[in-house]
Amino acid sequence: MPQVFDLERRSFNDSSWTIDAFYHEIEQNNFAKYFVLEFEQQIIGYLGLWIVIDQAQITTVAIDDNYRGYGLGQMLLKYGINYASHTCDVMSLEVRVNNKVAQHVYENLGFQYGGKRKNYYGEGEDAMVMWVNLND
Repeated sequence: MPQVFDLERRSFNDSSWTIDAFYHEIEQNNFAKYFVLEFEQQIIGYLGLWIVIDQAQITTVAIDDNYRGYGLGQMLLKYGINYASHTCDVMSLEVRVNNKVAQHVYENLGFQYGGKRKNYYGEGEDAMVMWVNLND
């Protein structure tokens, strides 16, 4: 857990989850599923999902800066999509409106624009909602 939390802080700075939030997700949230990427015994990426009935929600995803640009984020997302597709029809996520790199990755995986959440990240920063049908 400390490695995941450290990667979260480095990836998202002030908007990162607290370590207590991560512990709650892992230990108490029956809807939460987490997957990690490891290299040489270090966690270099992770993906968090909520699976609720027939819908999946990506709650958090991050790849260590030193390993970005190698397709690892896309690989991790494909794994999560495949996992969720066994029980879910739809997957959704929120992404910062100014994070064009992540939006491009999601679009390449079939995600579409679904709307905007005003001030989702605080300080006037909106989120773009994206979704994909899993069983087309």
